[in-house]
Amino acid sequence: MSVFLVSFSGIDGSGKTTLSKILVKELKERGVECKYVYGRLEPIISRPLILAGRKIFLRKRDVKKDYKGYSSEKKEVFKKYSSFSRIYYYILVLDYTLQLFFKIRLPLLFGKKLICDRYVYDTLVMDLVIDFNLNEYQMLRLLNRFFWVVPRPNVAFLIDLDEEIAFHRKSDTPSVDYLRERREVYLRIAEKERMVILDGTEDLQKIKGRVLEIIMELVKGRRFK
Repeated sequence: MSVFLVSFSGIDGSGKTTLSKILVKELKERGVECKYVYGRLEPIISRPLILAGRKIFLRKRDVKKDYKGYSSEKKEVFKKYSSFSRIYYYILVLDYTLQLFFKIRLPLLFGKKLICDRYVYDTLVMDLVIDFNLNEYQMLRLLNRFFWVVPRPNVAFLIDLDEEIAFHRKSDTPSVDYLRERREVYLRIAEKERMVILDGTEDLQKIKGRVLEIIMELVKGRRFK
């Protein structure tokens, strides 16, 4: 296969970045030229609005010390200031859509093989679905709109991991509740999108072996989504 897109998703601490970078190196050693891409939203256009919102509306809350209070107040702000919420939402979506075009669409058009550390699924879960309280229909509609700009991955992996284990792997995660909420959404999306679910508690070499087998089938044209 001349081009492909493989993505890795999952809650913080599940091992997405480590596995993605190891795979890029391994594939290159096997003669498969590919590129590592970080595919989640990185606020650029939306950054000033995010900073202003935190300073004006959430200055008394600390997400790391009181995640539930922070999350509750954020949702209340969005509900009370619905116009601000809509503007914020559409700027985030625009910001990410432009990033998808330059990070994903263009390299694919130029024939690149991409290993994507986080992707559309992660931006939905981490930045949009929970914060804006999107229901199932709204979530899937937005997902499909992003896929107007970029393709669905040839293979999408979800590294699933108990939130308690993930929380102890990363010191900068706000709370177990933060991870639990997001893991539930990941699993819903994984079912809808027929993602390949990997057990994040397994040995890294075992996970890598399984993933490499799937990717090499893709390279040889034996696997079709």
